[in-house]
Amino acid sequence: MEILGSGTSSGIPTVGCDCWVCRSDNPRNKRLRASVLFRVGPPADETRLLVDVTPDIRMQALRAGVSSVHAVLITHTHADHCHGLDDLRALYWGGGRQPIDLWAYPESLASLKRTFAYIFDDEYDYKGIARLNPATFEHQPFVAAGVRVSPIPVVHGNMRVAGFRVGDAAYITDCNEVPQTSIEKLKGTRVLILDALRRAPHPTHMSLPAALDVARRIGVERVFFTHINHDLEHESVNKELPDWARLGYDRLRVAVEADGKVTIREPGENTQPHAVAW
Repeated sequence: MEILGSGTSSGIPTVGCDCWVCRSDNPRNKRLRASVLFRVGPPADETRLLVDVTPDIRMQALRAGVSSVHAVLITHTHADHCHGLDDLRALYWGGGRQPIDLWAYPESLASLKRTFAYIFDDEYDYKGIARLNPATFEHQPFVAAGVRVSPIPVVHGNMRVAGFRVGDAAYITDCNEVPQTSIEKLKGTRVLILDALRRAPHPTHMSLPAALDVARRIGVERVFFTHINHDLEHESVNKELPDWARLGYDRLRVAVEADGKVTIREPGENTQPHAVAW
């Protein structure tokens, strides 16, 4: 997985804020809105599954060197997770103008069709839009662009949100609860990217202590936290965490390799990923 954005809905730095995190020069404290890219298979022939289409997707795609994706997975339809949908057009063009498969809960797809009606209108003849193949899922695994994906339902206030597991890696954003049934679905996951908004409790997001507890209950080998606000400064918080947990950051790549090693690649590295050593 590649973390395209690790920030909360306002992004970090936050407009109008002069706290020490928003003023930080550390690039790992600069966070675009939360999204990941599953990269499945060898780099020369990888399948790319984009999770959520944030208002920052243009910059995220440019930074990741991505000009096309094979499928889009939607967690939920809050603005910071889907209001970049129009910018899929560049990835549609980059993919040879082949319609992009888009997977979502039924209620999420219905919401997208209301908000972006023109994109889903087959009779809308303007050429400057993405063409999508919409599909829905519920509780059972589905196949997106040839890749088996297991949806992981979590609770976000009064809304259900979809997490996703692909092989031994999983991604869960906005949630304040991971039900026990979903914990069981995540057993055996080796790498998890998980919502952890701040230290203090929040009504619709997990706090850092709550997220650590969920990761322990799952028994993951490595966890990276995401959807982070400006209460959490990257370096100082990481010093407090157990050695199997870290704050995520934009452009981090983490993978479970064929030989079983968990590897990471720092932003800007052109070499193969290297074994995690913390």
